[in-house]
Amino acid sequence: MEIKRLVVGPLRTNAYVLRAEGEAAVVDPGDASPLLLEAWAGRALRYILLTHGHFDHADGAELLHAGTGAPILYHPDERATFWTMGRQPPPLARPLGEGDRIPLGGEELLVWHLPGHSPGSVAYLWEKGKVALVGDVLFARSVGRSDLPGGSWETLERSLARLLALDDDWRILPGHGPATSVGRERGRNPYLQGIGHARA
Repeated sequence: MEIKRLVVGPLRTNAYVLRAEGEAAVVDPGDASPLLLEAWAGRALRYILLTHGHFDHADGAELLHAGTGAPILYHPDERATFWTMGRQPPPLARPLGEGDRIPLGGEELLVWHLPGHSPGSVAYLWEKGKVALVGDVLFARSVGRSDLPGGSWETLERSLARLLALDDDWRILPGHGPATSVGRERGRNPYLQGIGHARA
């Protein structure tokens, strides 16, 4: 599977286009920029996947849906996040839950429910390639905020501990900033010390 990152919107959100054989998916279209609209290069857009419902990750979803017919998928707990942020939730084609598997052009994404930044935050794991698209749960040398409505530091800690249980060579594709790895964050991220499998 090929994964392309595009930085979109006023908060410079990482939107990702996943391409496998003749199909594509967009993760976190925070803005329906022309570059994003062109990124699947003739492949059928099969899904619009949201890691969570904050505007900078979801504002382009309905425009993409209107233009392509691709279904929007997210965790149903994020309906509350949309309402709290003063936005109507986009149409949910199918609610995502822990352990769901999303087929894409012969590949597959595994859904992990990782609340704490928001109630319905999820990550999409491409197990074959050891890649996790984690939204705003984990960043290079930082972690997601837990002080927004629906957030919880204690819950986020449990989600971070779960990511830290992955092997060091797993690649982390966050919602903002550069890509990183579990091993790099385990050793260098000051917010992870004392959590799960982090080294003190």
